[in-house]
Amino acid sequence: MTQTPFAQRSQRAQIAMLRPVARQLCQAFGVAVQTLTCINHGFNTTYAIVDQHGYKYALRLNTHSLRDEKGLHAEVAWMQALAATGVVRVPQLRQTPHGQYMASVPFAPLGKELTATMAQWLPGRIVGGRPSYQQISALGSLSAQLHQHSAHWRPPPQSDFPSINRVLLNSPDHLTHQRESALPAELRQLLDEVRPQLDALFEELNAQFALQPIHADLHPYNVMWHQGGLAVFDFDDAGYGLAIQDIANSLYYVRDMAHADEAFFCGYQRIAPVPAVRPQALEGLLMARGVVLLNDLLVMTNPADAAFVPEYMRRMTLRLRHFVATGRFALCT
Repeated sequence: MTQTPFAQRSQRAQIAMLRPVARQLCQAFGVAVQTLTCINHGFNTTYAIVDQHGYKYALRLNTHSLRDEKGLHAEVAWMQALAATGVVRVPQLRQTPHGQYMASVPFAPLGKELTATMAQWLPGRIVGGRPSYQQISALGSLSAQLHQHSAHWRPPPQSDFPSINRVLLNSPDHLTHQRESALPAELRQLLDEVRPQLDALFEELNAQFALQPIHADLHPYNVMWHQGGLAVFDFDDAGYGLAIQDIANSLYYVRDMAHADEAFFCGYQRIAPVPAVRPQALEGLLMARGVVLLNDLLVMTNPADAAFVPEYMRRMTLRLRHFVATGRFALCT
């Protein structure tokens, strides 16, 4: 009997199939599970784990991650280096009994091994969709601290980050090749008009700034607020990019809040000068963030994300229209 492909299964069925894998990985990390709760099933899959002693961990399965082994080692190394400075709060990674920071198990439904990392649970709460201006300012400071550190830090031998200093980061181009017929005609036309502008923008910025490790996904859902400060997690997208690119990624999610840019830059400037770019360049980087999110969303196997694709394409059409007409990015809905 032919089995239903993983991508065609329901959200609940996919999570159920991953649950025994998560338990195997907990064993690999030497954790005796008392409770195991899926808290996110999207690009990757994250479980909240409570062990028999009541300690809490976050287990991240790289379900759709583009990370290779060198990239995973670089990610771990950067988190350890940040933890050693104490300037930026990051999760404390757990090792396996063999001293490894990652573990893998075969997962036949996706035809690959699933690799996972485990970290102690950060205290506090995820900032989420409507951050306060205090939190946005703190995010700016956190961003500057990360950039100050990574300007002088590189991964150790046998590890390396991918280059992500382009519109689609290190993702394959699904917009042009695999899914062109899935895009409405107007959206395809707008992308054809805007993408060359964005490619030229990255050429300009790559000539202006040096590459350095950046988080590349530093937004309010990837930071934890605790006792008036932020901790950052989810370094899965980290790679060699541009500090201003990282800044734009953060601002993308709060562009619909009045004065959010000012709050972010105020926090950033408490730590370091903001990279100087012309205003139109920042707007282009914001638009580029929307483009890469569309590109990645097209190939998601998560049913909830797949169901959101038509709505996101509608929003992207509005946002690209606005960008073409005004030169500015807006979170049009």
